[in-house]
Amino acid sequence: MLDSRLKKVADTVLDYSLSIKLGDRVLIETTKNCSDILKYMIQKISEKGAIPFVMLNETDIKRELIKNGTIEQFQLMRKHTESILENVDVYINMIDSDNCYDMSDVPSNKKSLYQQYYFKPIYFEIIVPKLRWITVDYPSVSSAQQFGMSTEAYENYFFQAMTTDYKILEEKMLVLKELLDRGQHIQILSPTIDFEFNIKQCKSAICSGKINLPDGEILIAPDLYSANGHILFNVPTRYQGNDFQDLFLRFENGRVIEYNARYNIEKLKQILESDEGNKYIGEFAFGTNPNIEVPRSNILFDEKILGSFHIALGNSHNLSDNGNRASIHWDIVNMMTLEYNGGKIIIDDELIQENGIFVPKSLQPLNKVKKLERN
Repeated sequence: MLDSRLKKVADTVLDYSLSIKLGDRVLIETTKNCSDILKYMIQKISEKGAIPFVMLNETDIKRELIKNGTIEQFQLMRKHTESILENVDVYINMIDSDNCYDMSDVPSNKKSLYQQYYFKPIYFEIIVPKLRWITVDYPSVSSAQQFGMSTEAYENYFFQAMTTDYKILEEKMLVLKELLDRGQHIQILSPTIDFEFNIKQCKSAICSGKINLPDGEILIAPDLYSANGHILFNVPTRYQGNDFQDLFLRFENGRVIEYNARYNIEKLKQILESDEGNKYIGEFAFGTNPNIEVPRSNILFDEKILGSFHIALGNSHNLSDNGNRASIHWDIVNMMTLEYNGGKIIIDDELIQENGIFVPKSLQPLNKVKKLERN
């Protein structure tokens, strides 16, 4: 029998996030491990008079395809997937982190080819700009292990974050959106950060359960050539199956000119040097979900933490687009709370956030309600 909490997640995705309606053609890309919720979603999509499709993409099989891949293979894979996407209206990516390190030992040149000839054209040129889409996390025992939690504690944490009342959260973010939309310059200061950039060219976008589950952030694309200064990130980040701790980035005129990390330096170099656009920022965002409080090295959760900010190196989001086109979109999180040595975020000389707490009276509702009512 399907866990009632998973049913609630599926209902949120289909009814609220994507508003599935009569005639919609819905593609779900997932793994066999998600079959319980997948079966329910297929049934519910059909009951709405929509048409469900499923593409199983097992991580271990994907690993072998990339590990042994060629340009010709990735181009053919792209054409095959494009032919499917041309015939759907909605795309759901349901992630099951069976082994988050499956890609860690795939040769860097193979991953670069995959990013360039398959991932970038499929995700950044078709799915994101042309379809209604969402990325949804799925709870598993291996995820609990990765979070360093018991299965019970992890499930409670997972479902609490997933079932945040996103309508209420969106209302609370409107004032922050207005502030960002009329802002021109952001400065971030902490014991390990001295960083600034402009936000004159793009408007911000609220993410409240319509892009990811869990969700809860407000993003804006920095002016492409405006970032200057340095950030030593205090939250470990994982990308392409590799962990990076104490990631250091120095920017000049929008571009990364110096980088370092505690280990995996060669992996970091490969990611940044494989595409010039990977050295530029496509997104800056505040985390706003009050039900996510501690980083767990799962980006869908970490980037939503209230009291954090993140930047994304690489491709810019179509919701706030500074024109950067790259082969990656790598979200990297920094905590600003006192437990992580604190810091300040300033917009146009006004102190907006200090030690992870929003300062202006108009923004304080984002701080006050630690646990929002759930549907």
